[in-house]
Amino acid sequence: MRMGGKPVPFGFDEEDLVNIVDALRSRPSLDLCGIHLFAGTQILDPDVLIPQWSHALALARHMSDLLARPVASVDLGGGLGIPYFSGEVRLDLSQIKSQISALSRLVRSDGRLCTAQIVIEPGRYLVGPCGIYLARVRAVKTSRGSRFLITDGGMHHHLAASGNLGQIVKRDFPIVAPARMDVVDLLPCTIVGPLCTPLDTLARQVHLPDLKAGDLIAILQSGAYGLTASPIEFLSHATPAEILIDGGKAALIRERQHAGEGAQQTRKEQSV
Repeated sequence: MRMGGKPVPFGFDEEDLVNIVDALRSRPSLDLCGIHLFAGTQILDPDVLIPQWSHALALARHMSDLLARPVASVDLGGGLGIPYFSGEVRLDLSQIKSQISALSRLVRSDGRLCTAQIVIEPGRYLVGPCGIYLARVRAVKTSRGSRFLITDGGMHHHLAASGNLGQIVKRDFPIVAPARMDVVDLLPCTIVGPLCTPLDTLARQVHLPDLKAGDLIAILQSGAYGLTASPIEFLSHATPAEILIDGGKAALIRERQHAGEGAQQTRKEQSV
């Protein structure tokens, strides 16, 4: 997803940098100490990231000139992607490493940048592959030749997997049947959740074993933009439990809640 170089509702345009610096100078209560950019997201090509970071440093140097002092912070933003869909490849950090040395030398040699804290936001890259969303099949239905797996979870738990979190073309996350990984014979199916809307579709054309009611499906790459980016109380369905696995040990970190229970607990805490 491209976030810069076009009209956007976020931040301000780099063409307005001079006016922004002048406006902040007139407000002694504000200290303009750095620059923060968000030019794109889910980038898998190092040849896109490196020029983006180089451009950010150029903007930081320009701002330093306008301020007549070094900048203290340059946040290059995020954008480091992970492969979600068929045909996508993992971001090659070795290529980034081979190209970033030139940027590091530039920062160290430039008095406008050499004391600045350079920040990168690799949130999705770090946590995305660490999360798995589990849902249980409630029923299997065939409609006009198409096979549907109806699960107890859906877009209200995992909006990103449903394709309703910014995807232009909806594609399927990697999905497996965790208890049937050794099965070779797979069947095409569509996976839908319990909500009464066609938007509640977790996969449109995946191949899985011949699953029945009670079997589990697992949506991989779910550690980023999962539950916290989803309409969790949509149509009063339950919020799922969350389990943390660390060093082979599992711990329940959020209990399963029905709609309204979270608000009731908040009111109880406020009344104490």
